[in-house]
Amino acid sequence: MRWGRMSEKEILEKISKQNELIISLLGRIAFKKDELRELVIKGSKRPTAILQAYNLCDGSLTVTEIANRVGVTQSAVTQAIDRWEKLGIIFKATERGAVYPIRLFPI
Repeated sequence: MRWGRMSEKEILEKISKQNELIISLLGRIAFKKDELRELVIKGSKRPTAILQAYNLCDGSLTVTEIANRVGVTQSAVTQAIDRWEKLGIIFKATERGAVYPIRLFPI
């Protein structure tokens, strides 16, 4: 399909997918999977849940939704996401005041 024949929504979806791929590739260059795992769970009282939370950060869920799915408090997930953002292993997309975190790649 040519770009000229695509709707604006289709173009934005295509660009979004391309950006996800670029971010994932750069993340894999910068971090080995085991290194990233250690950064994600470091200092966590519930490393399995926090690792699940990280893996859910694909930009489709809010912080609250992620916390509810992994069974930890929103505060704990927010703190983890803030720490991950400072480490450069996640970034936050916002829409209407809600935060949708996006990870480098799943681990």
